[in-house]
Amino acid sequence: MSIHLMCLTSDGGVPIYSKKKGDCENLPFSTIASLNGVHMFCKSQNVDLSITYLEEGMIIWKEYDGTLMMIGIAKGITEKVLRNLMDFSYYSMVFCVGIAAIKKIKNIDRFKRELKNCYTLIDQLLEVVESDFFRYNEAVLCPESMAMLVKLNEFSVQIGSPFCSILIRQKVACGTEGWWDLDIVDRKLLMVLLNASSTIQQDVPVFLPKKSPGIAYRFISIPITQGVSICALCGAEPPYDKLQTMSQQFWMNEIDLLITAEQNYPKNYPATVELDSSILGFLLMSKEHSKYVISRNVHLTNTGKRTLSGNHRLDILRTFFHQSVDAMEDMFRDGDKVINLEQYWCSDYHKCHALLEGQNILCVLYTSAIPTHIMRLVTQKTLNTLVSDKDVCW
Repeated sequence: MSIHLMCLTSDGGVPIYSKKKGDCENLPFSTIASLNGVHMFCKSQNVDLSITYLEEGMIIWKEYDGTLMMIGIAKGITEKVLRNLMDFSYYSMVFCVGIAAIKKIKNIDRFKRELKNCYTLIDQLLEVVESDFFRYNEAVLCPESMAMLVKLNEFSVQIGSPFCSILIRQKVACGTEGWWDLDIVDRKLLMVLLNASSTIQQDVPVFLPKKSPGIAYRFISIPITQGVSICALCGAEPPYDKLQTMSQQFWMNEIDLLITAEQNYPKNYPATVELDSSILGFLLMSKEHSKYVISRNVHLTNTGKRTLSGNHRLDILRTFFHQSVDAMEDMFRDGDKVINLEQYWCSDYHKCHALLEGQNILCVLYTSAIPTHIMRLVTQKTLNTLVSDKDVCW
């Protein structure tokens, strides 16, 4: 896998930044200029050059706001993943400096300096490009989430912010209605900011690309326990010290609840749920709230039998989703309805099955021994088990 990501001004082709990942060399400026020149020539001839395919990869061009040109070169990832990477790289720029600074670039050198914090976000996006799902937030299933949500709604009223969530190890355990009403682009960038930071404690101005690209919010993150934190979007008031004091006082009586909820990590699903013995791991996604839970069947880890490692199981599930489920969903879509509701993968070492039911997608990694015709029944049963618990916010 290799990726080159370049950003230039649309009118003059002046480089803003150039990033790379994987087994590849830095591109010389002459090559970047040539790639931009090809697009400019096509544009002058009223030809829309958006993509060209190479022997083992692709090149994608995309212009943003009439001022920025993004060029992506990649091999080893899907076209959809590269497009998402380019879009989120642009959204990261809006997130840090606001749309006004991008639509009217007055001084290139000053603009580059203003983007200093943005580069950390783009590096983080590149780092997780193979393992992340750009249009989804990672979550955790815990039976304490409904009780936590009740308290979170009270806390939301107390601090005057409708946009609040509780995170367990940077994974969303529950969120207010306002939090889930935020566009996934905005929510995703807030999580990328947290993951790219060296500290969980945050108080930074952010421009939400979808909700508020012109006016900054304050993004607040306050650790309550070692692995649990509260996130909120606020205005200029109240100051962080006051918010921190309010948080500690409010959640003091709920510490036991939060510590119990944290124990669901790294499993990411309730201890009361027993998966079928043929299941190696699963990926559960909610299209309604754009969130996902990925986990492996920990009961198979210490069986003494030769099996796939935990991380390898998760990598297979991600690959299955990107190359099969996600890619095929667009092909089999009829308006808002997806015609193709199942996907199968079979190999000598494992089998994969995906089921789309309502707003949920469940991808399951099975041992190779399971009969193919049984997978549907087990997947259906597993989906019902994971989402039917009334105490779990899903």
